[in-house]
Amino acid sequence: MVVFVRRLRPGVTFEEFKAAWLAEPNHFGRPVLVTHGQDLVDDRQIVSYALLDVSKEELAAAVGDQQLVHGEAERHDRIDAVIEHTIVKGFYEIIDETQLT
Repeated sequence: MVVFVRRLRPGVTFEEFKAAWLAEPNHFGRPVLVTHGQDLVDDRQIVSYALLDVSKEELAAAVGDQQLVHGEAERHDRIDAVIEHTIVKGFYEIIDETQLT
């Protein structure tokens, strides 16, 4: 699972953020579904998460892929132009799922 929580710069809309955030087709070499949420109290705070079906070894190999690294650097430069800062950034291994009723 990948999680980012970011704060948009004043006056930046979610649509502007998403335009900067979008990756080129096949950027990650596989489909990745990312969900974005906007804080109900502070609309400048955006949480983004993706559930990735990859092993730790596959993830480590991707980090060494120079084409991906270069593309991510360009994409994050665009993102940095529209965000104030990143509050949370991390890759997490899911260790539990609990269904609450």
